[in-house]
Amino acid sequence: MYYLFILLAIFYGYNHIHFFLNKLLIFMGYKITVFDIEKLPSKLIIIGSHTTIYDFFIGLLFYYVYLHKRYSTYVFMKKSFEIICNPIMMFLDKKFKLISVNNDKKKEGLTTKICNTLKNEDNYIIFISPEGTRKCTENIRSGYWYIAKNLNIDIMYLGIDYSLKTIVMEEYRKPFETLDEEKEYFIKYCKKYTPLFPERCFWTKDYYSQKI
Repeated sequence: MYYLFILLAIFYGYNHIHFFLNKLLIFMGYKITVFDIEKLPSKLIIIGSHTTIYDFFIGLLFYYVYLHKRYSTYVFMKKSFEIICNPIMMFLDKKFKLISVNNDKKKEGLTTKICNTLKNEDNYIIFISPEGTRKCTENIRSGYWYIAKNLNIDIMYLGIDYSLKTIVMEEYRKPFETLDEEKEYFIKYCKKYTPLFPERCFWTKDYYSQKI
């Protein structure tokens, strides 16, 4: 899917690719619920569950169909995958920006670095998976919450349901006052949508493990 996207981008250019990518999502069987894009805030953090690399590709298609015209996008990505994706995407589209995430001590200052970089920017989206991994984890990371509070950015959950074949933009909102409230919200909305691998989510893994 990634290489098909690249070929379409090269052949048609980004001014026209949204039409073909929209047809691709429809061909894949997805029904999409979106807000009036023009009424969305100028800065937005989009969060969602992440159990498979297909979450990234479907999110990428969604971005180029509905959001690319108005927003630049920042995507958190591990260094190992960034080596493949970043040179191509950055060459083809200046609006697409990757933020490298490493499993080392340098990560501690990542949120501060992002806040300093974006404090004077406008018309952008940050895509983040609070789980931080496609493996099953109970460690919901807090970086997006700190960024949203420091930069006064709204947060929106993007639900991808692989069972019902739906993509839904939940209502955007301000970050909660406490991190515990924020985590409860994230898990609440994760439970609304069936991921491709439910056994990789700690809130459903026991149920699906028993079925297997």
